[in-house]
Amino acid sequence: MKKYKISLLFLSLLFFSSCSEWLEEEPLTFLNSSNFYQNDEEATAAVYALYQPLSDLYAQPAYAELIWALWELPGDQTYSNSGVGVVAQDQLDRYEFDTEIKNFEHWWKFSYVIINRSNTVIENIQENENISEGVKKTALGEAHFMRGLAYFELAVGWGGVPKILEGVEELYPSRSSAVDIFNQAVADLTIAEENLPVSWEETEYGRATKYAAKAYLAKIYLTMAGYPLQDASKLSLAASKAKEVIDDGPYELAANVLDNWNPEQMAQEQIFVVNRKRGLNWPAFASYWAPRMHVELAPEPGATYFGAFYPNLEFYNWYPDEDPRKGLFFMDEVTSYSDPSLTVELPFPHVAKYYTPIYSDGSDQDIVRLRFAEVLLIFAEAENEQNGPTSEAFQALNRVRERAFGDDSGDLAGLSKDEFREAVRKERSLELCFEGTSWPDMLRTRKSRNGSIFDYKNIGNISPSETNLLFPIPATEMLANSNLEQNPGY
Repeated sequence: MKKYKISLLFLSLLFFSSCSEWLEEEPLTFLNSSNFYQNDEEATAAVYALYQPLSDLYAQPAYAELIWALWELPGDQTYSNSGVGVVAQDQLDRYEFDTEIKNFEHWWKFSYVIINRSNTVIENIQENENISEGVKKTALGEAHFMRGLAYFELAVGWGGVPKILEGVEELYPSRSSAVDIFNQAVADLTIAEENLPVSWEETEYGRATKYAAKAYLAKIYLTMAGYPLQDASKLSLAASKAKEVIDDGPYELAANVLDNWNPEQMAQEQIFVVNRKRGLNWPAFASYWAPRMHVELAPEPGATYFGAFYPNLEFYNWYPDEDPRKGLFFMDEVTSYSDPSLTVELPFPHVAKYYTPIYSDGSDQDIVRLRFAEVLLIFAEAENEQNGPTSEAFQALNRVRERAFGDDSGDLAGLSKDEFREAVRKERSLELCFEGTSWPDMLRTRKSRNGSIFDYKNIGNISPSETNLLFPIPATEMLANSNLEQNPGY
């Protein structure tokens, strides 16, 4: 489907000043005036503003602060291009987690911006007689969705964190337990599931939906079934929520998997994306993956090609040559967007998923946070763990492989429960590589390509330790709040 979109950030800017001014007012006064929330338009404006911090989280001018690095660099698929001279990025790659690393501070800070804004919307809308019931319902759904997503991702990184459910609470909150934070994410997304619509008009592209909430619930339940909680009772919930998305949701696998990152397409596979638009979101997320300094590839002068992240060569060599996705997800040569006759040979493989036109004012390429292929694999994994490799589990797994191979030649059959478990783990790496699932998957399974998570060695021959299983609370937060207890080892 051709994509016609209006950035949610643009819509919020129609009502408010720059995001720097918003942040100056966080956390106590965000749209909290008694003069606001007086009608449906103002309520909708507040909802649009919930999405703006996602762009700050997932793509920043200072890529030392990019939280994508925290999902990928410690994992077994991506490594840091040390040539960019970003010390923190190289530290993450070497498992030298430090409380001063800006990535941690950035993730923590903007997660609580989202949480605060969500709390403020909930407080000012839920009993507000000036807001129509339809707008009130969806606004509350989106606020709970965003708060639940923020708490889920904080819990994956840090375990227990402060749980703040009101706009103004205790100034120096203590940490809640990891299970409490996961449960809060479930509670929020359950409310979102009940209140959100199945879909939005194309002009509202990027807003959360009912089935996005269901899909994230499936992902959270699968995470809770793994380490560190190991709550096996969540497997049935993960399978059932994923099945609801598969059977009743409006999603299909895109015929061409790369359409998920094509700025000209609105792939029906996408479940939740960070909506990006040229002129409003600089730099392009794709620039972090682009061939470093090869600006001759850009469609116009002035584009930025950071080249911060590259495929782990061991991962590239491990990726089966007979799998057609290898030729789609990696590239060793690339054609210029400004001069199609110009082909640049690269010195080593680069990530092709995010290769897209990059302009001086950014790119229209969205950041895909969750897509239908992952939901199929969530169901396959959870179903196998409960009931063994049933026909439904094989069907879900093979749907992903059939899209990759173009037919059933890549289908798997006759596997034992243990063999199926390993097949799903491998398929997640093959299908979802470089999408921010590598390190979270290693954390929840305690596995890597090499066996145990602790058996994995990065390009510096360094393995993660027990300390690395949780991120350090940023030094700025520890100094500001004496009630916070640091994670072990920091």
